[in-house]
Amino acid sequence: MKHYILLWAALFILSAPMLHTADAVDALEEIRAKGVLTVCMDIRNLPYSNVDPELPGLYVEIAHLLAAELDVKLEFHWLSTLRDSLLADMIRGHCDCVIGVPIEERAMAEAIQLGENVDFSTPFYGTGYVLVKQKSNQASPKTLEDIKLETIGTEAGSIASDVLRQTGYKRRVYRSQIAVLDALKKGQIAYGYVWSNIGWLIEKGSRIQQPEHTDTVYPELEIVKEYTPEARLRWNIAIAFGKDTSTRETRELQDVVNTIIEQKWSEEKLRELCEKYYLPYFAPFQEDE
Repeated sequence: MKHYILLWAALFILSAPMLHTADAVDALEEIRAKGVLTVCMDIRNLPYSNVDPELPGLYVEIAHLLAAELDVKLEFHWLSTLRDSLLADMIRGHCDCVIGVPIEERAMAEAIQLGENVDFSTPFYGTGYVLVKQKSNQASPKTLEDIKLETIGTEAGSIASDVLRQTGYKRRVYRSQIAVLDALKKGQIAYGYVWSNIGWLIEKGSRIQQPEHTDTVYPELEIVKEYTPEARLRWNIAIAFGKDTSTRETRELQDVVNTIIEQKWSEEKLRELCEKYYLPYFAPFQEDE
């Protein structure tokens, strides 16, 4: 659920005013002059990131791809998002970008105005809440409407919990995603509605295990492959750049990264990386709202 925490914590942090001066250094020129791309990264947040190079996580691997395309070395500014904010540290100048930030268009349309402090790349994939069921359940729902009469478990305080309550579903809340999986395993609910990193918990559990470890923690459960997250419960994932014009301009860096995402990172490659970490891959969502 760290995506969820990052998303809403950022709304407060990024609303702080920034200082501006006339002298600006282009961020891309600075990166190429140093020969180093520095990325803010969570020290332990599998399946997304991990300080251990033997089991790096999706966003660490994406960072390596980006540095290779920019033809520079890669360095990480490691921190724990249990105490600190990746976006805040980026704005303070501790790194050049943050990889794996949910783009919250609804917040940017309001008074928060994320765009004053942060530039976003083109999204490179989509994520959101997914359905989990017992493997013995042969149903393959494609929408929440398909299971309107079923009992759905979700994490208390989550966006999914609020939406299920507001739209009249038979919701049952639990203290954590693992508690949802436990209830589903026991047959207390028909489906779990949880964040897309749930595949990692099903396969690996909450503790880091070695890649060759093949025992699953919940062998009875699986993500519903036919389901795509609903419009209110999905986000596009992008790379964020700190737009502090008192020191540097990010527009050229943003344009170059967009070209890399659009022309160099194939859907096949991104899907392969997601599946390596048991994450469902969704192409960036085209919203009509």
